[in-house]
Parts: sequence; structure tokens; C-alpha cells
Amino acid sequence: MLATNVRLENLHPLIYTSLTFIQQAKILHKENSNISEKLQSFESFICDNININRFPPSSTTQTNDSFDIYRKNTLEKYCGIVPTPRSDWKNAKTYTEKDIAFVIFTAASFFHTRATATRDTWLSRITNYYFLSATPYPYLPVTVVPGAGEDKLSNMKKLFYGLQIIYQQQMKLSLTNRQKWFYIAGCDTFILPHHLLKRLDGLDYTKPILLGGHSGHHPCLGEINPKITVEFPSGGAGFFFSMKLLEIMQPNLTNFVDNVWPSTSEISDVALTCLAAQLGVRITRQVGFWAFPPEATLRGDGRLQFHKEAEPNNYHYVSPDEMYALDEFYVNQHMDRLIKDRNWNELVKFTRRFVSSHYELLRKKRRECTLPKVGNETKLSAN
Repeated sequence: MLATNVRLENLHPLIYTSLTFIQQAKILHKENSNISEKLQSFESFICDNININRFPPSSTTQTNDSFDIYRKNTLEKYCGIVPTPRSDWKNAKTYTEKDIAFVIFTAASFFHTRATATRDTWLSRITNYYFLSATPYPYLPVTVVPGAGEDKLSNMKKLFYGLQIIYQQQMKLSLTNRQKWFYIAGCDTFILPHHLLKRLDGLDYTKPILLGGHSGHHPCLGEINPKITVEFPSGGAGFFFSMKLLEIMQPNLTNFVDNVWPSTSEISDVALTCLAAQLGVRITRQVGFWAFPPEATLRGDGRLQFHKEAEPNNYHYVSPDEMYALDEFYVNQHMDRLIKDRNWNELVKFTRRFVSSHYELLRKKRRECTLPKVGNETKLSAN
């Protein structure tokens, strides 16, 4: 008979003696206590304990791009500007990110700046999206709208012709693969999809719905009778419309932009609202839509109004540099909340998605980037 020193505890990690249960409970309690202390110390990875470096500074290769330097110079300012919820994260109840197609206006002059910043940040974690432009560019990639042009007036044709193209593409998909909602925004709009999804809670995409915020009022232009004034959602902040609304608008899109709306008007958000109104659909207003960057929003709307909704949907007129900064700030804020809530399942899900999208982005960068020219070799001096 083979003699061994195998103990019961070593046979399988799920087979324990009573003594082992006690020991494991003590270890688990100690680990939980340590986690609690760390959670209290770092409720906000960016905004709390700002004099402590999160990562050891390099003693060999100095860089101004390190997290702690960038946090001090760029990210910390948002702590005093935007709402900073620390816990109590709740997922959207009705729809997931895959149910939405994000439709982004852009132009050839923005491909290397605003559009790339959008693609590299919040949009990198989005499943379904369209960049609309008249110029092909495979690295975003662009859905080409022929004849739309690339000036400010082109937004009308990009939207109306583009929606016609999108509708035709959607009809080629199976019912289960079609998107339920479409979100329209520009390439200088920073979007927080995990907040934005909550605005659709309880709504039925099989009904014609136009949803947005930060709204204004404007008379409908062109050959529209009777003459009406509509409340329209801010195109800068972005707005939703349901698949059903796209379905009933689709037969009218081309005629509306070609023959109804004045060719000298670029206010595409008003135009789309006027077409929806002709079809009997008015705006459904929601909170959290902002038409300016954080600092300008705080100045213009005041802290009380700005912070009334702790989970903003977006910011507009965001420069490429600020697009990267806001994305880093809000990614950390979301992780802070999940950690504080001990919502480990959601944290793992979010982290896995972030890591996979990061490497997907690196693969794209490898194909599209030309690195700076390598300089000349440094040789010993003759002396």
C-alpha cells in the first residue's frame, strides 16, 4: 500500500475540515477589513488623497505623461466642476449598449482630430456606430454619404441621406440584429453611454419616439404647412429616436431635404424635429443633456442646476485633448462606484470590456500610424 502525507484539506479546494473553515473565515475577514480600509481611503481614485502618488514615479525614464502628473495637471480640475457620485451605481433597466446605434456627424477635416479622439475614447467601447461623411476613410470607418459635401451646410444631407442609408442597411439585418434606437451627435460630443442608456428606461422602441434635452424652440422653415414652431432637442447634446420613428420618417427623408427644407439652412436638429412633428411626434424631454463642455456648463447653468442630475449623458464642443481627459476621468469614476458598492460582477465585466477594447484599438493604431522618423546614431566625439 502506498503511504502518503496527503491531508484532507489538500485533496480539493472545496473539501474542508471544521478547523479549515475557521481559518479560512479568519483570513476572509482580515482581507475584507483590508479592502474596507482601502475603499474608505480611495473612494475617488482621482479626487481623494490628491497628494499621494497612485503609481511609483520612474527613477530611470522621466515623463510628463505619467498618470500622477496628468492627474495633477489635467484631471483634478473636474473634481470641483462635475458631479462626483461615489456609490449606488444602478444599471439601465430596459436596454443595453448593443441596442443602440450611435450616429456621428464628421467631416474630412476632422478625421485626424475630433473623429479619431471620439473613436479612441468612449466610442471604442461601443458595439454599433456609424460615422457619416462624404469622404471615405477606412480607419474610423466612415459610412459615405455621396454628394453631402463637407461644409457646415452638409449636416442636413449627412443626416437625412445618411439615415436613408442606415435604414436600408438595418433592413438587411435579421430582426434580432437590428438596433432599437439611434443616437445622433457630432464628433465633438463626449458621451457617457452607461448614463445615457438610463434615459430610455421604460420606453418602447416600437413606438415613434424622439427623445432629447437642453431643448429650444424654433419655427419650421420652408414649404411646411401649417407654419408651426417646434421644441427641438439640442443636436449638439445629441438626441435619440426609435426604430419606429425612423421607419415612418424613411419614406420622407430625401424629399424633405431636397424639396421642403431651405438649402441655405444647416439646423438639422430643427429640421428633423419638424419632419417628426408633421408625422405627429413631439419631443420627449429628458435630463442630463448638456450643450457645452463641463466648465462652460458650470458657468452657464450654475452648480445647482448642473449637479441636479448626478449622471450626465454628454458634453458638447469638446476638444480632442479634453475628450481623452474626460474619458479617463469618467472611466475611473465608474470603477470607483463599482468598487465602493462591491459590485464585483459589474466591475469585472466593465474591466474586461475596457481591456479588450484597448487592445482592439492598439491593433487599429498599428495599421494606421506612421511613427516619427528615427534620427541619426550618436557617436563618440573625436576628443
